[in-house]
Amino acid sequence: MTQQEGIVNGDALLKLGSIGFILGAILIGISGLLMPHAASPTSDLKEMLKPLGEYQSRTILASLLMAIGFWVVLIGVAGVYRSITGSGAAWARLGFYFTLIGTALWTVSLALDIGTASAAANWLSASADSKEAAWGVVAALSALGRGMVPITWIVYWLALAILGISMIQSDIYPLWLGWSGLIVSISTIALGVFQTFNPRSITLTLIFSILMLLTVLWNLVLGIWVAHRAW
Repeated sequence: MTQQEGIVNGDALLKLGSIGFILGAILIGISGLLMPHAASPTSDLKEMLKPLGEYQSRTILASLLMAIGFWVVLIGVAGVYRSITGSGAAWARLGFYFTLIGTALWTVSLALDIGTASAAANWLSASADSKEAAWGVVAALSALGRGMVPITWIVYWLALAILGISMIQSDIYPLWLGWSGLIVSISTIALGVFQTFNPRSITLTLIFSILMLLTVLWNLVLGIWVAHRAW
């Protein structure tokens, strides 16, 4: 094996890590396209959640793909953490630990999405006399998800921000890669804090979608960069 700019060519974890970033970006991107949404922008909770029940199987598939996407990205983060042994090593370790927590939060949040989809399907098919009770279950699960979402955003993108700092401080990764990840992460953290104190809105959803897309692209570019040196 030969050493290339701090990346060990042929290292099994780095090879798996590059696949993790690339595959994770693809799965998260596909899941975002699959996740059903209201036909027209709305702030009405029932109209927002109705598509989850109408397309229950699609919602479950999208949630599973997204969860798997975050799991395999974690493998990529482990590879980055292992590759930084000099300057930035402490930040890389901290970023990896926060990614573990963030990935766990994403798993719980997506599990709630699956539960909400099932409850929404039951609500839509419920008889008139049990409709209100069925909606109560949907609303309760949605409220739990509403509490999970901003915390998940903050913790997960804090992990990526810390990882970006470790990449900037190291002599292994290009500065533009570290800085781009840091900027996107700080923006998403700020959005998560704002979301914590404000109700759901179409604007916030759109901004998050853009930031998620940028994160997916960052994962993809990072995976390709690592793969070019590890394989």
